[in-house]
Amino acid sequence: MYLFFRCCCKAYWMSPEVISRTPYSTEVDIWSLGIMVMEMIDGEPPYFNEQPLTAMRKIRDQPPPKLKNPHKASSLLQGFLGRCLVRDPSQRATAIDLLDHPFLRHAGNPSCLQNLLPQQNNMLMS
Repeated sequence: MYLFFRCCCKAYWMSPEVISRTPYSTEVDIWSLGIMVMEMIDGEPPYFNEQPLTAMRKIRDQPPPKLKNPHKASSLLQGFLGRCLVRDPSQRATAIDLLDHPFLRHAGNPSCLQNLLPQQNNMLMS
C-alpha cells in the first residue's frame, strides 16, 4: 500500500515519459515545474479531480494539459508553460532555455519577496 500511495500521490506531476517508463533525464523536472506553475494558477494540478491512475493515463495519452483559468496568466507566463509542457522531451525546454525565457527575464528581483515573508509568517502564526 505504501508504494501505491507514494506513486499515485505524485502522479499528477509526472511527465508522460515517466508514466510510459521510457528512458528519461532532467527534462522530467521541467514538465513537473510546468505542472507546479499550473497548480499555482488554478489551485490544483491538472486532472486532480480524477483518480491517480486515470490521471496518469490522460497525461500519457492526451495532449499537454491547459490552464483552467488562462485569464490569470500573462501571455509571457503562458508561453513559459508552453515550453515546459511539451510532450516530446527532446523538444521540451531545458533549464538553460527557461532562464533565458522572457517570462523570467522580465521578472522582478527576488529581493522584492523579502518584505512579504514576515507578513506571511505572521499570518501563519495567528
